[in-house]
Amino acid sequence: MFSCGHRGLSLIELMICLTIFAIGILAITRLQFLSFRTMNQGLLRAVAVQQASNLLVRYRILRQGNAFNAAFVQWQNNLRQWLPEPSIVFTALGPFCTFHLAWQPLATVFNPEGIPLDLLDELDYSG
Repeated sequence: MFSCGHRGLSLIELMICLTIFAIGILAITRLQFLSFRTMNQGLLRAVAVQQASNLLVRYRILRQGNAFNAAFVQWQNNLRQWLPEPSIVFTALGPFCTFHLAWQPLATVFNPEGIPLDLLDELDYSG
């Protein structure tokens, strides 16, 4: 009544299949994390560009007199709501200005040894 044919999966075959499946799931999870981090970095960069444009408009409108100094302080305070740990270096000479805007990323990045890397994202403008 018993046939000599091979029917079903052996325990070894099943373990190999589950291992391959688990590796695939881990790879998909890693890709999701990387895409989430990249999306957050893109969002912060878009916010930084928008805020930099806002600062340039304020400078061009208010650079005569002392009105820009107060607007710059207000802009810096508002910037803390939009970017994590922002730092800015702003220099102006007549109608021209230069600034360097840097901020911390939202997600901590680790090197292969597991040590956190201190990465800054930056935006430079001169004009």
